[in-house]
Amino acid sequence: MSKPELTHRISEDLTQGNIQGIRETLADVHPSEIVAILQNFEAKDHPRILEALDNETASEVILELDPEHREDILEDLDAEKIADIADEMDSDDAADLLGELPEHTAQSVLDKMDPEEAKDVKPLLKYPEDTAGGIMQTELVKVSQNSTVRDTINWIRLIADEVEDFQLVFVTDDQDKLLGQIPLKELVLATPGTNVTNIMEPVEVTTTPYVDQEEVAKTFQKYDIFSLPVVDSRGVLLGRITADDVLDVLTEEASEDMLQMAGVGDSLHPLFTPTYSRIRLRTPWLLLTLIGELFIAFIIITAFQPTLEKVAILAAFMPAIMATGGNVGLQTTTIVIRSLGMGTINVKQIVKIILSEVKVGLALGVICGLIAAGIGALISYNEPQVFKLSLAVFIAMVSATLATSFIGVAGPLTLEKLHFDPAAASGPFLTMFNDIFGSVFYLFIAMLIF
Repeated sequence: MSKPELTHRISEDLTQGNIQGIRETLADVHPSEIVAILQNFEAKDHPRILEALDNETASEVILELDPEHREDILEDLDAEKIADIADEMDSDDAADLLGELPEHTAQSVLDKMDPEEAKDVKPLLKYPEDTAGGIMQTELVKVSQNSTVRDTINWIRLIADEVEDFQLVFVTDDQDKLLGQIPLKELVLATPGTNVTNIMEPVEVTTTPYVDQEEVAKTFQKYDIFSLPVVDSRGVLLGRITADDVLDVLTEEASEDMLQMAGVGDSLHPLFTPTYSRIRLRTPWLLLTLIGELFIAFIIITAFQPTLEKVAILAAFMPAIMATGGNVGLQTTTIVIRSLGMGTINVKQIVKIILSEVKVGLALGVICGLIAAGIGALISYNEPQVFKLSLAVFIAMVSATLATSFIGVAGPLTLEKLHFDPAAASGPFLTMFNDIFGSVFYLFIAMLIF
């Protein structure tokens, strides 16, 4: 059945109050497709559609939603329904869901959850959501060092419904300290009576619960692993982080960096984020940029008005100089932020990186400067001071690209050194700096020449 047909049938069922009909219609539809179908309905209908789904499907749909959309729907669901949904989730997802709820609602949901599920979720609530502890799940397969292969396989059969998508069996001692791990292939091929310590492998890498999730993602990339055990300071096994958790982290971090580069600084949705919140989050950077641009206007009026009155055509090239410098700076910042995120550069290489990017900025400035100067000469060929104009445009273009190349490297690396998000160095901040430097330096050069 096509998406328009599904939408039409669900719309009819909603009108008739046929909840069972909605459940049957969406029974074989993938959760991600259900999320897409929800967009065709008014927000007030979303909770009704979600309540019609079975708890397992509803839990998967909830996880597919944008955070703002999810928050909007959860507000209209009672604690009992949310608890039923959370029971179907992995412990890490359930903990994230509870973390998005108001404290009193979260406690009510926790009280109504299945005791065994709640027991897995409670330890995770104490960790910040953007740490290893916040994204780990407590569902895993672990056996004692005294276990045999037969014991381990029998244990897996018992807990198979509770632990999904596992590739490793963890071996611990009597104090739950992690000793090693066994890939499933090795376990299946081993003799049933063999002790697990004879076939286990050393654990290549572990993490601790308060490590930032971005560092966790880098660990997965560096070691090319599917599962990462989380241990405490004593080496006690607390949980595991899986590759699908890291995929969510990478998506979240990429979105966060993109919003930071736009000067927004938080997760926003054009429909489900309240208008006031969107205005509040977007206004500060815009006001800062406005102040910077007004500062430029003040300098031009007070310091360069005679120059512009003398050679009015100078004003025609200011947008080109500012735009070119801004684009070079944005390119540089994006490359540096991306490389920092991938772990391919570090703050200790700041001098080398600056020199490298400044060389590129110089070359780009010369290329663009020659083109701009040439076009400037053609446009103003009948002006008596055409050579001076072209020279001013060329020097200003080169200077602008050099300056923004430097800032494009130094800004993110400095913030990284100070433990701030490097993405905050781009967007409106870089635009404001470039406009101030490009326009003022251009007119200063023009003033000296003319």
